[in-house]
Amino acid sequence: MNCNPTLTADEFKTIHNALCELDHVKQTLEDILSKDLYIKLAKATSQIREGLANAYEQDNSAFEIKMDYFDRVREELGLSTTWSMYEVDNLSERHPFEGATTVVYKDWNTNKDVVVQINGLTWAALYVAANAAINNSTDNHHSFIEGFTQSSIDPTILFLSTGS
Repeated sequence: MNCNPTLTADEFKTIHNALCELDHVKQTLEDILSKDLYIKLAKATSQIREGLANAYEQDNSAFEIKMDYFDRVREELGLSTTWSMYEVDNLSERHPFEGATTVVYKDWNTNKDVVVQINGLTWAALYVAANAAINNSTDNHHSFIEGFTQSSIDPTILFLSTGS
């Protein structure tokens, strides 16, 4: 190689996902391929993983920094749920959901809607509203805030998606 290339996040994600798929193919073919061919395939996937080791370390470090930030904001705001929207870098920035005033959360246990007003225009305001909606539900298990979808019928409404 005659240069020192830099991968974008999307390029790294593409290579990582391809490597995972290659691992799956390798596992599927273990009893089908000749031993020598299987060993070559295993060596190639290992070399790719070795070549990406620094990128994996950087990605893990960035993830830890982001999680520490989300945890610090959660503690400062006195919240109990976990922010899991990793594409958001700064909870103090304005969210993109123009006109949204309400978060609606479907309680997993009762299948009823929990409705909470949004007080502000930042991601942190959405975090506070989502936290309240989850806490006002009967579901203690789904406490990870994973996304918001703006209603196509009423743009003042954001539907909250959670996970466990």
